[in-house]
Amino acid sequence: MVLFCLGCETIVEVDPPEYDSEPVVTSFFSPDSIWSVTMHRSLGITVKRDATREYISDASVRIMDGSNMVDILSYQGNGRYVSGTGGSPSYGTQYTLQVDFPGQASIQATSAAPSPVVISDYSIEYRPPEFDIIPVSRYQLKIVFSDMPGINFYRIGVYRRVRNQYASDETDPDSVYRTISFDGLTPGWSCGYFTDIADPIDPGGGSGLSCGEFVVTDRLFDGKDYSWSGTTLNVSDEIGKKELRLIISSLSEDYYKYFQSLERNVFHDPLIEEPFPMHSNVNGGLGVFAGYTNTNLILPMPSNN
Repeated sequence: MVLFCLGCETIVEVDPPEYDSEPVVTSFFSPDSIWSVTMHRSLGITVKRDATREYISDASVRIMDGSNMVDILSYQGNGRYVSGTGGSPSYGTQYTLQVDFPGQASIQATSAAPSPVVISDYSIEYRPPEFDIIPVSRYQLKIVFSDMPGINFYRIGVYRRVRNQYASDETDPDSVYRTISFDGLTPGWSCGYFTDIADPIDPGGGSGLSCGEFVVTDRLFDGKDYSWSGTTLNVSDEIGKKELRLIISSLSEDYYKYFQSLERNVFHDPLIEEPFPMHSNVNGGLGVFAGYTNTNLILPMPSNN
């Protein structure tokens, strides 16, 4: 006799492996802001606990310059440690973050805020509206900056102060910075960090890419003066302050690699791809301690006459 079992299934429960929690450090520092570090303990994917309960509040956090003490950070709540003296980093200095926990080994991470970008020339030119229906204009921006020898990483963003629609105080109506998108970019720039730095970078250069923040390495212009240009997408003539704020940032390699791995995980397809390993430069834990330096340029929007 033959027996058939239709729709039968066997459920086997498998206990997940034990997960060893690790301290996670997050700190992006620049000369524009005071020292600040956020710390929490990592949670395994199967661990069901309130993440806010994993903030680390009993650590000793120090910023070192070699053997010299630079600053001691004090706990402010929500896992955040801040300079009690209002101290801020300087560019070009290799800092070490040192964290001690009761009964545990210390963790360390080292990084520097790169030197600011030196802009040697810049311009902004008016371009007439492409359509007459909506009063919008376009502006072509150009900057020339010097690149230092070696591998360097840059980010450019352009912003405009516009009205805060949620604010009740009208004393400073144009109080919110809004990102301005570009097209017609100089070849070599990537929209965000989602690019493999081992390959030549040329996604979307000059192809009408619409993006608000661009990133590049200096592989194509190492140690030379470099000219960047792009044209804004339609900018309203009626609202917002009549100027654009361009910010070009020099990024540490750890800063670049961390956001690159973050974006890869955001955009990866979980059905066909494994999660991408998150970049970390923290010894004895997870996370990132990375510097960057901003250079600001205010560009008055030229008249359309």
